[in-house]
Amino acid sequence: MNIKSFACGAALALTCGGAWAQSSVTLYGLIDESIRFQSNPGGNSLGLNEGAINGTRWGLKGSEDLGGGLKAIFQLESGFNVGTGKFDQQGQLFGRFAWVGLQSDTWGALKLGRQYGGIYSFYAFNFDPLGGGNINATDWSLFLTGIRFDNTAQYENRFGPVSLQAQRSFGGQPGSNSAGSTTSASLIYNFTGGKAGIAGAQSKDGAGHKLLVGSAGGTYAWGPVGLYLYTIDARRDAGFSVAASGTTGPLANTNIISNVTTAAGPQTSARNDLFVRVGTSWQPTTQWRFIASYAYDHANNVSPGKTGSIQTVYGIADYILSKRTDVYLEVDHSHLSGASVKDPNGPLALGGEANQFGASLSLRTLF
Repeated sequence: MNIKSFACGAALALTCGGAWAQSSVTLYGLIDESIRFQSNPGGNSLGLNEGAINGTRWGLKGSEDLGGGLKAIFQLESGFNVGTGKFDQQGQLFGRFAWVGLQSDTWGALKLGRQYGGIYSFYAFNFDPLGGGNINATDWSLFLTGIRFDNTAQYENRFGPVSLQAQRSFGGQPGSNSAGSTTSASLIYNFTGGKAGIAGAQSKDGAGHKLLVGSAGGTYAWGPVGLYLYTIDARRDAGFSVAASGTTGPLANTNIISNVTTAAGPQTSARNDLFVRVGTSWQPTTQWRFIASYAYDHANNVSPGKTGSIQTVYGIADYILSKRTDVYLEVDHSHLSGASVKDPNGPLALGGEANQFGASLSLRTLF
């Protein structure tokens, strides 16, 4: 009996040893922290702040070769605030990512868990000069589309020059398969020097009100110069409501904004935001990189019959110290006009002010 137990244990150890030999797990992270000056209602402020380019995080990612071109894959990523040490993303332990999946050389990848939303990943990681940005002045477009979604299934594959991504975020609401759900898809055509693509998404709140989003973008590079362009068309039904962050309610933890009330009272009209961002990057040497961008949003029915607009411009001078560390200076200015100045449902709020100026000196390092 002991001999049999020993034999079984040895066989199990050999089996596990073979699996580990074909597996890899990576611990990684990034810290991006700044000293930021910003004009605010009631007075200016100066203090520590998250960097303008990236959110601080640490994570684990890995894969196991299952043979025949098939791999098991996973990623866990936790965001935190360097200034306070607290969790970011609504206090979720792995609020940035938490997914597991399968990846095939032929059939593409299927991922299950908390992930970037389809529209956000479409524009941020393909057509945005910062890869999405990380402070309101550089990333406020995400509030029109949402950024991360719980309970999500995502399929992605590449067919020659065309990349496909399809995603379904299950609402998880008892008694309804659609409440709190989001469905999206995107196509990107890759060509020498650049890419172009289109994407669309639909989200439903707990009462069936919809958010419809369409996006298109393109980018092209000439040597050290890159050009970026994307647009977002976001339509929110009157009464469209997002559950509070940190809960399990419909569309919670996505950062989408609601369309229930206005500065003039209850919202009775569907709201439409037309957003565009243009940007450029220039890296004249291995140590210097410069980035500039202009963003504009025109909103219809901020309150019934009222329109408004948001404009933001920013510039970044980045000095690269090593392969893992850089320092950069970021300067931004935002201007709100019309009904957007006091809009409770806008992607950028300045506390009732029409203008805001900010400047950050940041240190960023990867590990």
